[in-house]
Parts: sequence; structure tokens; C-alpha cells
Amino acid sequence: MTDQQINLSPAEAQRMTRNIQALQKRLRDMHAMRDTINRSLARVTADNLSLALTQKKNLKALSSEYDKLTKETGCLDPLDAAQILEEEYNYILTIGNVLETTRELKKTKSLQDNNRDAILDGLLKFYDGLRAELAAAASAETAKQGGAPLR
Repeated sequence: MTDQQINLSPAEAQRMTRNIQALQKRLRDMHAMRDTINRSLARVTADNLSLALTQKKNLKALSSEYDKLTKETGCLDPLDAAQILEEEYNYILTIGNVLETTRELKKTKSLQDNNRDAILDGLLKFYDGLRAELAAAASAETAKQGGAPLR
């Protein structure tokens, strides 16, 4: 936000507070949905690629929440709103592309073997990277809490 002085009446301040709290709640809910999607996608391997496709419904729900979020960012400075919206949009777009690529790979048998292998390798690297990222986050959380990481 900017450093400019904002003079609000008590009623305006309360409305602003309620709007920001609603925005924070929606973001928490969306991040919980993202965590669910990430945990599910982290279980995908070469042997169970179809498991990824079970997240299309969750991604659609997340996208619907994003649409609602876009209407709630009016209480923020435009640059702050853009930053929040961009992060959420990029996540939805990335996961949507990964799911669509997975679906096409499962559906299309006509790809040449080298093309198919390259696409599969890229998808598996994404899923492996997601597993590693979740494991690192869990280790960092455990270390922050003063315990030993779970293995």
C-alpha cells in the first residue's frame, strides 16, 4: 500500500476492515484448496497418471473462488490487488495446463514415441518437483516447530 494518509470515518473504517477480513478469508480458503490439489498431484507417478485428472473438479472450484476474489480486491491498492490476483491466476493456469497435458497424453496414442516420452518426462519432472517442494515445506515447518523432520 502507499504511505499516503487515509482519513476514514468510523463506519468506513469498519467496512474496510470487514472487506479486508473477507478477502483474507477467501485467500486462506483458496490456499487450502491449493494445498489439497498439490498433495493429490504429488502422489502422481508414471504408473498412475490418471490420478492427476481427479483434480479437475478441485481446480474448477478454485477457479470459481478466483472469480469471486477478483470482485473482492476493490478494497486494496490496485498494485496490491494485481499482485494477489496474478499469483492466484498463474497457479490456476499452470495446474490447468498440467492437467490438460496429462489428459491429452493419456488420450492420444498417435504421438510418436520420442514426442510422447518427452512430454511424459516433463510431466513427471513437474510431479517430482511438486513432491520435493512439499517435502521441503514440511521439513521447514517441522524445523520451525523445533522437531525432527518426519521420514
